[in-house]
Amino acid sequence: MPGSAIRKPLAPAASFDYEAKRWGAAPLRPKPWYMNGLKLRYLLQDLGPVHGRVLDVGCGAGSVAKAVKRERSDLEVFGCDVSHSAIAAASASPQGVDFRLATAERLPFGDGELDFVWIFDVLEHVDEPERVLREVVRVLKPGGGFHIVLPLEGQPRTLYRLVGCGTRWTAKVRHGGHIQVFSAARFRAMAAAAGLPVIRTRWSYHFVLQVLDLLYFSWLDLRGPVSGSVEDMSAERHGVAGSVMRGVSRAVATTAWGEARLLRALPGGCGHFTCVRQVS
Repeated sequence: MPGSAIRKPLAPAASFDYEAKRWGAAPLRPKPWYMNGLKLRYLLQDLGPVHGRVLDVGCGAGSVAKAVKRERSDLEVFGCDVSHSAIAAASASPQGVDFRLATAERLPFGDGELDFVWIFDVLEHVDEPERVLREVVRVLKPGGGFHIVLPLEGQPRTLYRLVGCGTRWTAKVRHGGHIQVFSAARFRAMAAAAGLPVIRTRWSYHFVLQVLDLLYFSWLDLRGPVSGSVEDMSAERHGVAGSVMRGVSRAVATTAWGEARLLRALPGGCGHFTCVRQVS
């Protein structure tokens, strides 16, 4: 199957210090109109018909899992992450979510125990993405749903592909831990082989956000590493500097949302894939 060949990671996952980073602490809501709110709305749409037990794999400090629990209080929501510091931060205010320390390759659930699983921005960080997808299949009930948000830094006709993301340009390997480079074709083939065929694709990260993303990570090469995401750092910063950071972050996020909605039918640098666990 094209694109399904196993590829070596650009670097070992262990080379990136996840304990020193924090993502997913800033509160998240489906509105106002900004990029992370759009990601959440796409997930909530897929969760519409779902009841029962759901899991956020690689939950970080828990913003997505907590947002889902707030919007869908009927669901039993779990979150897991490999980072002790992330789980500690999430568990300090769990808001009805059961947070657990676990790797994506070994989830703390029995076979067919879950009704729905989602992954936001995780698969590009792992040594063996095929193994992660097989583990998702294991814990899902037959016919259960899977939603994944995945950077597509190998997608044809993107700026990522033009600059040689992961080969000639490696800032995201160093500062973001992106050790896998995906295209939509590669993910679809991998998901189908695991038993999670893609039934719907939405797109984001078109031209403007690709430019800003490349500039930001190139700037980190000059500045040095930071402790977390722009959203988390701006939420934690106080005073005038914090206000400026939050204003810029919101302006970028709103621009990204508008671009994603306007160009939603065109492939971009990020895919929002809806999958279903095949019934044996």
